Amino acid sequence: QPHASPRGDPRERGSAGATMMRRGVSVVLSAAAAAALVQPRSARLPARHVFMSAAEPTITPITGNVLVVGGTGGLGTAMTKNLVDRGLNVYATVRKSADEELKASGATVIEGVDLAKDDCGARIVQSLGDAKIDMVMVVAGIFITETWEEPKWDANRLMYQVCAVAPLIIANELVKAGNLGEGSRYAMITSEGGSIGLRTQEEGGLNYGHHMSKAAQNMCGKLLSFDMAPFGVSVLMLHPGFLKTPMTQHYSHLYEQYGAVTPDYAAEHILQAVERLNMGNTGRFVAPMGSAGLGLGAMALK
Repeated sequence: QPHASPRGDPRERGSAGATMMRRGVSVVLSAAAAAALVQPRSARLPARHVFMSAAEPTITPITGNVLVVGGTGGLGTAMTKNLVDRGLNVYATVRKSADEELKASGATVIEGVDLAKDDCGARIVQSLGDAKIDMVMVVAGIFITETWEEPKWDANRLMYQVCAVAPLIIANELVKAGNLGEGSRYAMITSEGGSIGLRTQEEGGLNYGHHMSKAAQNMCGKLLSFDMAPFGVSVLMLHPGFLKTPMTQHYSHLYEQYGAVTPDYAAEHILQAVERLNMGNTGRFVAPMGSAGLGLGAMALK
C-alpha cells in the first residue's frame, strides 16, 4: 500500500455519467468524476472529492451497533471516534490491548483479536453475544515492504492472511452467529493497490504481498456480496485515500505531490460512502474521494 500504454486524449475517454475503460478495467464514473479527469493532472489531484458511482444512491444513515475491526492506528482510531461522536454504540477490536486514546473514545473494546489467527472471528462473536451489528468496518491491515533482492515470503503469507482471509473468517462467523442479518452492512478498507488496472511501469513492481493481498481482499468482498445477499447483508470495498499514517510513512516524500490526507479527513468520506450502500449496489469497490484520493494509482490516469 506499477506497464504503460497509449491512452490518447482523456476528453475522448470519458464523459458525464459514462463507463470508460481504464487499462482494461471498466470504471463507472459520475458526472463530477468524469469532468475531473479532463482537467490537468496537477489540478485534478487536489480537486473536489466524488463518490465514484453512476447514480447517487439514497443516503441511509448508519445507526445502532457498529463494529470496527482494527480500532487502533491512524484510520482505526479516527473511524472509531467518528462513529462514537455520531452517538452510535461502537465495538472496536484490537490485536493485543487498547491504547489510551481508544480507551478514552467511549467505544467498547474487544481485546485479543489477532487477524493472523483463525480464531479471530470466534473471539469477536464471543464478545458480542447476541448483539445485532448494523455495520461492520474492517480497517485492520498490514503492509510490509520488500525488495527484489530480499523478498519476504513469510511476510507475504501474513499480509494475505490478515488482509484477505481474516475478513472472510469474520464475515462467516458473524453471519452464522446471527450478529449480522437483514439490513446489516459489511464494509472493508482495501486499496487501489489491489487494482491490476491502476498499476503502471512508472510506479514499478515490488511489494508483491501488499498488492496481491489487496487484490485478493477485493475479490473476497465481491464473492461475499453474493453469499451474504440471502441474509440481507450488503458488502462494500473501499479505497480510503492516500493517508498520512505510519503504514504509508515510506511514501511520505510523495504526500504533497499526490494529495495525502489525514485519517480524520478520510474517515468522514468513507462513512459517507457506507451510508450510500444498500442491496442494490452491494459488491462494489469504490474510491470515496474519487481520483483525488488514488495516491500512486493516479499515475494510471495520465
